Amino acid sequence: MDITQLSPLVDAYRRAPEEFHATRYWQTYEQQILDELRRIDITRIRSGEYPILGTFGFGDTVYVYHPHEAVWRRAVKKFVHRYVLKDRGILPYRLDLRSLQRMAYHQCELVGELSSAKPVSELEMSTFGGPADQFEIDGRAYSVQFLNFYVRYCFAHRYIRFTGKETVVELGSGSGTQIEVLKRLYPDLTILCFDMPAQLFLCEQYLSNALDSRIVSSRETIDWNDLSKVRPGHIHFLGNWQFPLLERLEYDCFWNAASFGEMEPAIVSNYLHYAMPGAKWVYLMQARHGKETRAKARVEQSTRFDDYDRFLAGFDLVESHDAWTSLGPLSQSGSYFEAIWKRAHS
Repeated sequence: MDITQLSPLVDAYRRAPEEFHATRYWQTYEQQILDELRRIDITRIRSGEYPILGTFGFGDTVYVYHPHEAVWRRAVKKFVHRYVLKDRGILPYRLDLRSLQRMAYHQCELVGELSSAKPVSELEMSTFGGPADQFEIDGRAYSVQFLNFYVRYCFAHRYIRFTGKETVVELGSGSGTQIEVLKRLYPDLTILCFDMPAQLFLCEQYLSNALDSRIVSSRETIDWNDLSKVRPGHIHFLGNWQFPLLERLEYDCFWNAASFGEMEPAIVSNYLHYAMPGAKWVYLMQARHGKETRAKARVEQSTRFDDYDRFLAGFDLVESHDAWTSLGPLSQSGSYFEAIWKRAHS
C-alpha cells in the first residue's frame, strides 16, 4: 500500500488550529495508528489482524479485539471463532453462529419494511479487505457489522426520505461502512467525508477498492479553499481541519455516529457551529451520558444528550430512542441513543 499520500495530510493537520487536533481520547491511539499503517496489508484490513483499526470501525469480526489485549488472548479467540463457534449450537436456545447471522438479516428485512426504506435484499457488501464475519444470504455477501449500518440508514430514512439526489456530510467516517451502505443503495448521492489523517486515508483506500464509485481524492481536496468544486454524485475526502469550509454549503444531512462522544463539549460545539448553517437534517448516534472520564482512553469532560440538544439551537428534535443493531440493543443499559433533528421551518 502506497502511504505517500498520508504525509501531506499529516502535515496539514499539524498546522491546523488546536480545536481540530485529536482530543484526549484519540491522543491515546493517534501515533499507534500512524505506526501501524506501515505494515498494513490493505487486502486484510477487515480481517481483525490489526486490532487498533477496530477503534474506528475496521474489522468485521465476531469478536472485538481490544488494542492492548495480549497476543495469546487474541489467538484463543480466533481459534474459538474458527473451530468451535462456526457450526455448533453452543449458544442459548441451541443457536449457532449461522442462526445469529440469519436473524440479523431477517431483522433488517423487517426494519427496512417498517421504515419504507430500500430493502436489504437490494444491498450487499464488498468482500474487499477480508471480512472475517462474512456470510451469504441468497448469494449476497453480508456481515453483522455491515447490517448494523443498514439499520442506522433505516432510522434516518423514516424522516429524511432519501431519493438519491441528496448531499450527505459525515464527520468521522471511520471505516466508510455507512457511506458504502448509502452509496450502494443510492449511487447518485453526493457525499463529503471528514476525518483525521490516518482514518481519512484508510477510508479512502477502502472505498476506492470496495465501490465502483466516483471518488474525489484527498490528494485533490487538500488544497481546496472552498467547496465550489464539489461534484454531484461523487464521494469527497477532506481532512477534519477543513470542516470550516462547510459553513457556506447548503446540504441535506449532517451525520455523526459515535465519534462526537469521544470529544469534549466545546469541541463538539465548534464542529456543529460549522455544520448547522447549511444542514436540513442532523443524524447522531452517541453515548447518552458521554464517554468515560477515568479510563486510559478517556475524555476530559463527557458530552451528553442534553448538550447535543442545546448545541442544535434552531433545529427541532424529531425522534430519539435507544440505539439498536441488527441483533438487538446496542447496549443493554440504553447508554447509546440514536436521534434526528430537523432545521426549524425547513
